[in-house]
Formats: sequence, structure tokens, C-alpha cells
Amino acid sequence: MTYKGIFVDDADLVYAETLTTPDKLVFQPEGVGEVAVLARKIMDEAPIIVALDYRLDHQPAGLAADQTYKGSALAQHLRDASIEHPDQDFALILVSAERNIKTLFRPDKTAHDLFDRVYVKEDINNRRTEIRQELLSLCKGYEKLRAVGNRYDIIDLMAGTDEDRPHVDAQEIRTKLADAAAPHVAARILFNLIDRPGPLLATEYACAYLGIDPGDGQIITEVMRDAGIAYDGVFSDAWPRWWAHRLESWAQGIFKRRATGLPSSDRARLLSESTGKAFAPARSPWNESPDELISFACASCGRGAELRHSVAAFEPSQPRYLSRRRICWDCIQTDKYETAEPPLSIDDADTRLAEEVKRRQRNTDQAGGAVA
Repeated sequence: MTYKGIFVDDADLVYAETLTTPDKLVFQPEGVGEVAVLARKIMDEAPIIVALDYRLDHQPAGLAADQTYKGSALAQHLRDASIEHPDQDFALILVSAERNIKTLFRPDKTAHDLFDRVYVKEDINNRRTEIRQELLSLCKGYEKLRAVGNRYDIIDLMAGTDEDRPHVDAQEIRTKLADAAAPHVAARILFNLIDRPGPLLATEYACAYLGIDPGDGQIITEVMRDAGIAYDGVFSDAWPRWWAHRLESWAQGIFKRRATGLPSSDRARLLSESTGKAFAPARSPWNESPDELISFACASCGRGAELRHSVAAFEPSQPRYLSRRRICWDCIQTDKYETAEPPLSIDDADTRLAEEVKRRQRNTDQAGGAVA
């Protein structure tokens, strides 16, 4: 089966071919027209995915100056139409040449709710294979979401078991899914779980929890998949994630205690002994010590970090079922967190500490351990 997509741009229609995966997903190029007319035309084409260029107002052939619009305006028309016809709903992505587009359409801003993903054209060129895989995953996911007819059960969508249900069956999720009027609303809830640590963890978070270097991610991925920890639900084929509670239970059997209560050096050693594979310990981004209590991945750099050498990230509208992200001291002192996409902000409660960290000198002993 070949999925049908539409790419709307006012000039650079070459990206329709760039995003296409032959024999799997074909994007049909579409020029700009009057917004309501174009929205109806797209709906009549019945695509499974639509890509919109952000700057649809650069060369609006045939449109008067007061009729021009950006991609978000067309997206609103399309989403409104999908509410009326949920069986025709489709994945919607935003494409732009502007690197700050991910800041403009960050998850905590209302406009981002229109789009499943936001891509920069430079990234599409540099990560073509990976992004094509993500687009195919969106198609498969929406196919699944369409098929359930607005009857969304979180465990069914996440391909979970009865044992998993208590970890994701939160009232906030149940209520939102019950009120979901179209697949894109359910997709937004799933991506909220995929994009942020909570019931599901990205591989770098799993590495941090196990106290191992993120460079060993591929090795531990094979081990965790064999152990039945993998998330296999909607969108999992392009966004690999791990059930946090399954990981915790599995790690308990190896470490015989709470994993994050052991230095990363001990966890790496025990994990190597248990699996027969060699794992390097995670080292603190602040002092390079392998003996810190690494417990989470830095929201900025993705390296394993420890509570005492990190600050809280500001998380607007933080759902209770997700974990607050943190930023390691190294990213604070080097300002790397400001260049994250989208940029991270420091929680007000830790602002004074962050200012002190910027001025702090680092001391490390000759063995690579730390002097805080």
C-alpha cells in the first residue's frame, strides 16, 4: 500500500519529492490558493498526511495582498474540517526554512496544537532517511486512529497490557481521550507521552536510569527489547520508547535495590555482569565522575545527570503524569540550554542557583572523580 500525502508550498515544490518514500508514501505538490477553497480541495483529495510550508505568503500567485496567509492559517481550516469529518482526519506537519520555527510552534503554545510535527528544511535535507521514517509512522498511526472511530482507549493505542494500565490510566488522559473529537486530538495526547519523560522514556533517559553511558544506547536497546520493556504502540516505529515501570521492575531484579540509589559505576558493572555485555558508566557532565547518582537525562544535552548538579526546567502546563525535566550544570554554565530546540527555560525557583553555577569553578581529581 502506498500512502497519499500533499505538500503545499507557494514556490519550492521540490520538497514534495524530498519527503516522498517511493512505493510507501508519495507527496503530491500543491500550490497556494484562496485559503477556504484550498482547504476544501485538500479534504476532497483524502490524504493521510499533509505538509504545509510556513511561508505560504512569499509568492502568492493570484492572491491579493489582503488574502495572503501563513501555513498556520490553512492548518486551522483543515483541523476545523477534520472535526466535522474525523474519518478523514490526517497527520499535519509544518515545514520551514527558518530555524526558529520550533520556538514559534513550541508545544506549550496554542498554535502548535495544529501540527503533529515541525521540521526545518535544512534538517530534512540532512536527516532525510530518519524524517521519512517519521512521516511513514505518522501515516500508520493515523490509520490506526481513524480505524477506532473516536473510541480511544489509551492501553489499546499504546499496545499495553492490564499491568501497564495503572501507569497511564490517569484521569487527565481518560478525560481528554473521551472528549477527543478527531484522531489529531488523540495523536496530540500520545505525542505528549512520547515527547516528555513519564510513563514512557526515550533511550537516553533509560541509559541514565541504568547508569550507563548514552553511547551504549544501541546495545542496551537490544537488551531492553529482549526483556519486554519496549513500547510498541502508535508511533513507536519512528520514536522508540521504553515503559518506565517495566524498566524499573527489570532493573530492580539486577541491582536488588532502587537503581538510582547506586553510583553509575556500580550499576554499569552489575548490568555488564548480568547481561554479559560491556557497559561504560555514565559520567557526570559537571565533573566527569563515574560515581555520581546519575538518574535522568539532561533536557538540553541528553547526557545522564544527577540531581545535585542540575536545575529544574520551567515546564508550563505540566501534566501530573509526566516528569519535570532538569538541566545539567554543564549546560547551564556553557549556555547550551539556550540553543536547544525549542530553547529551555530555568524554573524561577532555581534561577539564583543557576547564576551561581555560571560563576562556579570546576575541580576534578586525577582519577576522574569529583570535588563538588
